[in-house]
Amino acid sequence: MKTIPHHSELKAASHATFLDKPTPSAQLLLFVILVLSMAATRYHHFSAVLHIADTSWAAFFLAGLYLRARWMFVALIGLAVVIDLAAVWTDGLGMTGCFSPAYPGLLLAYGALWGAGRLSRHSMRPNESAFTTILAVTGWLTLGVIAAFALSNLSFWAWSGHFANLSLGDYLQRVMGYLGHYMAATGLYVGLGLGAMIFAQTLALRLSNSQAVH
Repeated sequence: MKTIPHHSELKAASHATFLDKPTPSAQLLLFVILVLSMAATRYHHFSAVLHIADTSWAAFFLAGLYLRARWMFVALIGLAVVIDLAAVWTDGLGMTGCFSPAYPGLLLAYGALWGAGRLSRHSMRPNESAFTTILAVTGWLTLGVIAAFALSNLSFWAWSGHFANLSLGDYLQRVMGYLGHYMAATGLYVGLGLGAMIFAQTLALRLSNSQAVH
């Protein structure tokens, strides 16, 4: 006999948050979307015309927050390299500065953002209020962006070969003004991603509850 879930069970299951773990198929779909977003915004021909900021930093944070399989992180790193190589091939001199002995520093920056997303999920508890959860995600995202900014810029200063005659202090004075832009762009994309996940999870729960009742 088919049983109808208790009203309290339906009510408890009717609220989705960005803490909810996506299904394996949803994680795979999110992985594809993140890769496509990076590909679209890393090409100067596309992003410069539409004034779209690069989504790569937000993509790795969201990957750490939602994608459970570690192979997805490795694949995301590999695809990020492929995307950068393709961007150099299509955009020419505009992207050649990306590839230098300092390039591994950018990959470390991606790892820091993925790790911040991972730690963000592990640090939260299901019974926490929405405000506390948002505060935790914001805190880890902020730390992730600062760490990524430091790793990418310090490695670029030290190993790119472009700043042999520039002291670290002078270099930091030049680049610190960009930190706010990276923070704002990454925060915006992460916010949009979390909103999309809440919407998708809420819709899936409502459809599931509707089928359970009938």
